[in-house]
Amino acid sequence: MVKRHSMENPTEVDLHDGEDGGIVMDIHHRRRSRGSGDFGPLISNSNLKPHERIALAIETLERERNNKLRERHVIGHVTSMKLEPDYHINARKVNFRWQRGTKIGEGQFGKVYSAVNMDSGELMAMKEMKFQANDHQALKEIADEIILFEGIQHENLVKYHGVEIHKDEMLVFMEYCDRGTLEEAAKMGLPEPMIRMYTKEILIAVNFLHDNNIVHRDIKGANIFLTSSGCLKLGDFGCSAKLKSHTTMPGEFNNLVGTTAYMAPEVITKNDQEGHGRAADIWSLGCVVVEMGSGKRPWFEFENNYQIMFRVGMGGTPTIPDNLSAEGKDFISHCFKHDPSTRKTASELLDHSFVKVQIEDQEG
Repeated sequence: MVKRHSMENPTEVDLHDGEDGGIVMDIHHRRRSRGSGDFGPLISNSNLKPHERIALAIETLERERNNKLRERHVIGHVTSMKLEPDYHINARKVNFRWQRGTKIGEGQFGKVYSAVNMDSGELMAMKEMKFQANDHQALKEIADEIILFEGIQHENLVKYHGVEIHKDEMLVFMEYCDRGTLEEAAKMGLPEPMIRMYTKEILIAVNFLHDNNIVHRDIKGANIFLTSSGCLKLGDFGCSAKLKSHTTMPGEFNNLVGTTAYMAPEVITKNDQEGHGRAADIWSLGCVVVEMGSGKRPWFEFENNYQIMFRVGMGGTPTIPDNLSAEGKDFISHCFKHDPSTRKTASELLDHSFVKVQIEDQEG
């Protein structure tokens, strides 16, 4: 393809595609005879300066070349249309009438109220999560939590009932656990037979999540609920995430989430290239056993999160309560391996003698 454009007499410029895909500009000097009829480009561009004529010639060549590339579907068209990210939420609306009750809790991810299903009379928990109007990213992150809830059914996991989305808030309806949290129940310390039983139920719930490629990432006493039937339930999936892989790999996530006192070393210290996975839940489980045995959260002796992070990063582990049996201490030692690849899995820990107990329904 060759385009010829005249400059002031006696100069003309040839622009054409080069072999390497660039533009080649050749400038020629010629003598134009008097009376010549070749005045097209010269007359039409007579008011332009030489460098402006060259720029116009380049622009024309580029436009024609791009048109040919578009015809061959090598390049696309530039449009003024703005494509908004797709934040479609695969969560159902509730199909029952409900009424909100009193506030029963508040956490990092929202407030929790009691609520009544007006159709069935069932008592529920309703989590109210606020976000900025039109904050689609926040809405998407919250919706991810709900999508996880929807496919999970297990007696040791808090049941999900549905969701409603309003202008600046999302309401998540869940099973109501009427006996509070394990954190509250363990404030004075628990007897070892009860610790064994609760540990087994938590372990069963964690193993179920891991089998479904879900890492909870925020296991702690405040997220474990008690019921009047005696069944313990793991809830609050605010930090949960679906795994991309079915394998148990230490480096599956790389963002810092969860409560610091219960965080595994790899969550605190790993860089962006590594991260953490199912093994981080096992460390947190060991912290919950410490909490049940001592009546205090792990690292209670430290005043702030930075002290905890420094201690864990330097190879420290939470203090194991002296009142636990040798079996209990051995169980926790398997949870507190600093190398996540050597930490036992939930499935393996279910075979430990510490949790070889019969789970029975308890009233009161």
